[in-house]
Amino acid sequence: MTLNVLVSDNLVSIRFTGSDRLLSLCRYVDLHGDEITGARLLPRSEAKALLGWRVGGSYWPGAFANGWFTTPGQRGQLQLWDVYRDDEVLVIDTTRPKPSRIVLQHPDRERLVERINAVANRIADLNGRGERLRRYL
Repeated sequence: MTLNVLVSDNLVSIRFTGSDRLLSLCRYVDLHGDEITGARLLPRSEAKALLGWRVGGSYWPGAFANGWFTTPGQRGQLQLWDVYRDDEVLVIDTTRPKPSRIVLQHPDRERLVERINAVANRIADLNGRGERLRRYL
């Protein structure tokens, strides 16, 4: 697995390197805090229940899912997967149609969930404060 996830104050940057770049047909994804609706850990089987048809990338049942997949019941929305055999995966939901969901296998996924949710919540708090200020002006 060759994947880097960098989390800053208002940006989550996912970089695919090596074979993951080839298998998933993706070099990187940058998500701004306002594009992230949440991050959580899910059992791989539960995340896979929402996996649709492969659009581009690679898939071998029980071994790996890398690349772009449709989302059942959500026309025009694609998921980006980079998962091998771990039982638990990191799921990042976004407001984008492509990717509407990013599913990753990462050794530090527990800490990443906290940090990604902190970025999303920080932006939501700032947006909420801005909205409240506009009401008073």
